[in-house]
Amino acid sequence: MTIKQVYAYEIIDSRATPTVEAVVILDSGDYGVASVPSGTSTGTYEALELRDNDPNRYLGKGVLSAVSRVNTEIAQAISGKAFSGTGQLDDTLIKLDATPNKSRLGANAILGVSMASTKAFAAASKVPIYKYVAALAGNTSPLFIPNPVFNMINGGKHGAGNLDFQEFHIIPRRDNSFAQQLESGVVIYLVIKKLLSRRGAIHSVGDEGGFAPNLFTNLDALEILVESITEVHKKPSVDVELGLDVAANSFFKDGRYTIKDRSSPMETAEWIEYLRDLNNQYRLRLLEDALHEDDWKGWSSLTSELGGSLTTVGDDLLVTNPQRVARGITEKACTGIAVKLNEVGTVSEAVSVISQARSAGWKVVVSHRSGETNDTFLSDFSVGVGADYAKMGAPARGERVAKYNRFLNIESELAAAH
Repeated sequence: MTIKQVYAYEIIDSRATPTVEAVVILDSGDYGVASVPSGTSTGTYEALELRDNDPNRYLGKGVLSAVSRVNTEIAQAISGKAFSGTGQLDDTLIKLDATPNKSRLGANAILGVSMASTKAFAAASKVPIYKYVAALAGNTSPLFIPNPVFNMINGGKHGAGNLDFQEFHIIPRRDNSFAQQLESGVVIYLVIKKLLSRRGAIHSVGDEGGFAPNLFTNLDALEILVESITEVHKKPSVDVELGLDVAANSFFKDGRYTIKDRSSPMETAEWIEYLRDLNNQYRLRLLEDALHEDDWKGWSSLTSELGGSLTTVGDDLLVTNPQRVARGITEKACTGIAVKLNEVGTVSEAVSVISQARSAGWKVVVSHRSGETNDTFLSDFSVGVGADYAKMGAPARGERVAKYNRFLNIESELAAAH
């Protein structure tokens, strides 16, 4: 498959922040267009996205430098060249950048081209993107829609600043179709709005579509979720489970964890005890970023204590990075990984990290970012790699809904094929 043309331009993401959209056109006339997400709560060890830092444009957040890298150096390196597929193309981009964290060309420039090329190659192969990704991942199992993880209440850096924990999730049981799981998510979402309104709490939404209420404590938010699940005649922890993305980096100060629910800061051991009590009360399914990204000993202790009853998910800890994943496996630091494409910077590297995590028996959570676009590539990607869970935000806001609607489309296609 020969690449005829590559170019990029600056667009706006869901938080009014500039990002890169890339286009790859093949000799065959097949093409792919892809836009790159961006995070608010980012791990220190993520691949580097290139920003202009020009205070006269978009408060320094412009991405014309990344766009320029695509339109000049990347375009010159791959235009007119034939590639067997995404793996070979990504290898070329990685070698061209030649830095450990993609800081020269920018992970946003590289990922845009990697995703757009994958779409173009899928089109040229006359298969849906999810089937192309399945072949790329060597996934020969029957394809399915991952369990959706709906972010219903936004706190931390995604909310109004009064809740410490970043995301409060509901996770409908997998024994229903995705369409039924989505319906459960939507109905519970609307009930949460009603419950917040009834309490006189703010029910505006945060970056990821979840509500950003002015509640007093993190437990208040969990109680709202339990109440909303009960109100739709479902059993909490049975029909619909709970999850948390704690994003502990944001409240880890001077070696201790400080949250509103406790009057004094907690050392790691005390914090793990708090999380154990929390899990005893709410029987969580997923617990993401429960500790600081460099608290490796704490992670191992947490997983030893709670790993049998829930999935301890590393995001900022692992940042979809093969070296950190290897350490996480060796130290038994977690039992799941949040995979974010822009943390690592290419499609094939993300596929490789998923394979690495699976070899350790970990659960795989394919995740969006707080700054998203209407691109639905992530839905196809999560189906193709056989992810256990897909975290795309609340069932609200166009950039989240686009991905859930794509899942409905894929589910219909998979059903029609049988």
